[in-house]
Amino acid sequence: MSVAVYFIRGIPVRVLNAMVNELRRNGLWAERHSYSIRIMYNGVFIASLHLYPGFNEAVLRLISGDPDAVSTARNTVVGVLKKYLPEYVVKEVELGRAGGTYNH
Repeated sequence: MSVAVYFIRGIPVRVLNAMVNELRRNGLWAERHSYSIRIMYNGVFIASLHLYPGFNEAVLRLISGDPDAVSTARNTVVGVLKKYLPEYVVKEVELGRAGGTYNH
């Protein structure tokens, strides 16, 4: 009997760190822990990005508030993802006080 073995290809640390640096160069403060990146704009947390290697999926959680800040975060993060992880599909969740709505 043969057993199939599958390996999930992770994201190299240098790529993750380059993404954080690119976000910072584009006006957002970003910090990374493993495959999650927390994002601030003008001293306020406005988003988080969660990467799922093996699924080639990224979930961008945007915190409702200033529409310009949310738009800036969305456009910047999506641009960085397309540059560094073009094969990833980005899903967005916009969080407000009463929970979130899932946008495809």
